[in-house]
Amino acid sequence: MEKRYPRIEDHRDRTAVVTGGAWGFGRAIAAELAKAGAPVVLAALDGQALEQAAQELGAVGLQADVADLASMERLAGETLTRFGAVDILVNNAGVGPLGYFGDLTLADCRWVMDINYWGTVHGITAFLPLLRQNPDGGYILNTASLAAFVPAAATSAYAASKAAVVALSEVLAEELAEEGRIGISVLAPAIVRTNINANAGRRPDHYPGAPQPRDFSPPLRMIEPEEVGRQVVRAIREGGLYVFTHPETLSGVAGRFEAVQAAYRRTAGGSGRR
Repeated sequence: MEKRYPRIEDHRDRTAVVTGGAWGFGRAIAAELAKAGAPVVLAALDGQALEQAAQELGAVGLQADVADLASMERLAGETLTRFGAVDILVNNAGVGPLGYFGDLTLADCRWVMDINYWGTVHGITAFLPLLRQNPDGGYILNTASLAAFVPAAATSAYAASKAAVVALSEVLAEELAEEGRIGISVLAPAIVRTNINANAGRRPDHYPGAPQPRDFSPPLRMIEPEEVGRQVVRAIREGGLYVFTHPETLSGVAGRFEAVQAAYRRTAGGSGRR
């Protein structure tokens, strides 16, 4: 039976912070939270996109760099000053797949990890104390990827960073469950209509003709960001640890765990052999 974790059923007046909130499904998540009555803070590096999104959603836009802990701590402090409390943290900022491992530099791999994994760590480090001091508890949602569960060529740096986010979320869920006041979910989207792939063009040592992420997109149904936003808000209300956007990918995830079970069976079957 799936474990039940703390949740926030009523989002009215529950302040939410969404990183990577100026576009894509970060913006869609913010829009759904705002629709549910939550005051929303959008955080992003792109000031122009951030200002436009904040105006359209009736949110507060604050520039922040998730790869910089000090920047995230400033974001937390300013949010607390403006609203008096933080209830929901959505660690959503991220960059997409880059290409085959042999085509990547070490700077590429570090850049992806700095944003996707360390950005999540920085968000939790900066905001968890505020969630803990909130008398009404709180919630954390971390954006990972289906790539963390179903390996695919040309996603090595990306999948590794998102697998780290999944593991961090799973362990944190166990630790926070002991406190019983802060819920957590990890989002594992597949193909969503966003501009995340375009971020690869901003990577260190980008060179003309480099493999583009779109060349490696798996043949899956593309969904709209709004659908992801609705799924996330539902997860926060229901307290589910895992949020998958594409039900049809279950066979791939199940296949991976069947391979793990088969390895265990082989070990058990040969345990008495020398």
